Amino acid sequence: MDPGGGAGALPNIDMKPHGIPRAVRVQCNAKLNLFLRVTGTRSDGFHDIETVYHSISLADTLTVSRVPSGCSVESDDPTLPTGSDNLAVRAADLLLGKGRGGAHIALTKRIPVGAGLGGGSADAAGALVAIDRLYQLGLSPEALRRAARSLGADVGFVLEGGCAIGRGRGDDLEPLPALRGLPVLVVVPPVTVSTAWAYAALKMGLTRCDTRLSMIAGAMARGDVAEVCGLLENDFEALIFERFPVVKSIKDELLRCGACGALMSGSGSSVFGVFLKAGDAEASGEVLSQQGLTVLNASLAERGIVTVA
Repeated sequence: MDPGGGAGALPNIDMKPHGIPRAVRVQCNAKLNLFLRVTGTRSDGFHDIETVYHSISLADTLTVSRVPSGCSVESDDPTLPTGSDNLAVRAADLLLGKGRGGAHIALTKRIPVGAGLGGGSADAAGALVAIDRLYQLGLSPEALRRAARSLGADVGFVLEGGCAIGRGRGDDLEPLPALRGLPVLVVVPPVTVSTAWAYAALKMGLTRCDTRLSMIAGAMARGDVAEVCGLLENDFEALIFERFPVVKSIKDELLRCGACGALMSGSGSSVFGVFLKAGDAEASGEVLSQQGLTVLNASLAERGIVTVA
């Protein structure tokens, strides 16, 4: 996996006459939550949150091709739905509607499912970008943002990428400077956490009015990695640690192995460690791999969706 999260143009792009592509390939970067606090429930059934998102170079790849009609997906992960239950298919349907043509999506899956890394949201955002280019729709950035927000709370962030505060459902975004290139180790335990269950089971406490979010935002702006790592927070950790003790043991092991900071991402189940040196991340990964855990090397990235062909 390229730790930088970027890619160059591929040499054999299938083009129609006059430069119209027959297929578009995009890299869809995962996200981490460096901070996640649930602040209340909403009348629409969702929850209000405060979070700090950051893109990482761990990515799925979508190759989207023109077909006469209909939208479908095939993947190297046979557990993924292939019809309208797949968020990337819903994104393609949203832009194409009726009579505009169809899209076939070939998905190379690298972001684990149900791990709190935004893989489905990244695929949806990638499909929006690919369809816009494939059919030369000429959508404005704001039109793409509106489409992303209609698909899910995280889709808007992964469309933009980099780093941002998310408020409301998580889609009211305030950009922050990204911490580019720092090594990140993502460890995925053999458990899957339902986001719906996690939110339903979370015990809401009294509303907290501290300055922790503004502190981490300030540290991000200054590029103070040590301070950022000292402020990592996730309201779901206590709940998930009690239900799945292996998740806590992974966090403890990452810190023991030299991570500057470690945290569970989203509602789980993956845990990430931020390292200052790539060698330390690799050594930690070897220790955790020997325990039979899925270990993924990545780095903090500045972009969410990258068009590679």
